[in-house]
Amino acid sequence: MADQDSRSPISVGIEWSAKISTIGFEFAVPALFGHFLDRQFGSNPIGLLVGMVLGFSVGMLHILRIARDASKPT
Repeated sequence: MADQDSRSPISVGIEWSAKISTIGFEFAVPALFGHFLDRQFGSNPIGLLVGMVLGFSVGMLHILRIARDASKPT
């Protein structure tokens, strides 16, 4: 990231809210998609479980990436 001191507090807040929203969607959307597939194909609960694992994995990778980037010196 560029020098954060030159940005307004609103722009920093909007950036963080976008990051948090993205992580929330990364956790939820694969599970919802898996649930949808289960309802379409009658494969309860395989699609939901696969979606949950996939969403959790992607979300955690994103959280770890944000933590790594935040700990880097600017």
